[in-house]
Amino acid sequence: MKKILFAALTVFIFSCQDEKKEPEIVPVTETQKALPEFPFPVDRANWKIGDPANTKLVLDMYHAWDANDANAVAGFFADSAMLDMPNAQRMTLNKSNVYEKFGKARKQYTNTSHRIISAISLHNDDLNDDWVQILAYNKWTYQDGGKDSMLYFDNWRVKNGKIDYLTTLEQTPPKAVLKRLEGK
Repeated sequence: MKKILFAALTVFIFSCQDEKKEPEIVPVTETQKALPEFPFPVDRANWKIGDPANTKLVLDMYHAWDANDANAVAGFFADSAMLDMPNAQRMTLNKSNVYEKFGKARKQYTNTSHRIISAISLHNDDLNDDWVQILAYNKWTYQDGGKDSMLYFDNWRVKNGKIDYLTTLEQTPPKAVLKRLEGK
């Protein structure tokens, strides 16, 4: 009887002891710094890092372009999209013409390639917009065998997992930059 009482008392004592708990991890929230007063009005001043899935979406689209898959490229775009290209050219896309326009554009080249220098997804709190900014070195071969290359800064807006706007800037790389890009 004493053994049973002793065993029951031991179980009771150990069950009543405080369990050692792991320290509680409290997530640290980033406090947003107040913006300074800028010397010029800034339409979209409040930015934060966006969803990396948006960056992947745009990079997958570049990959489809280089793979000469106009159908896949078309699938990355919203039913209605606008592309503001260099030289003040605006391309308006809709569900009925997106494949045709990308197919026609891609047929100019036998080969294209992108070297991605930087890629970042950003979220703008002012307008609740999601953007992906890409700096890329593009090279291509025309159907006649001519080759060319250009440095592009592409600013893509993504809504509901689809691209609905692009503005792109182009620059011929300076010789020193071109040597680095070409690995010479």
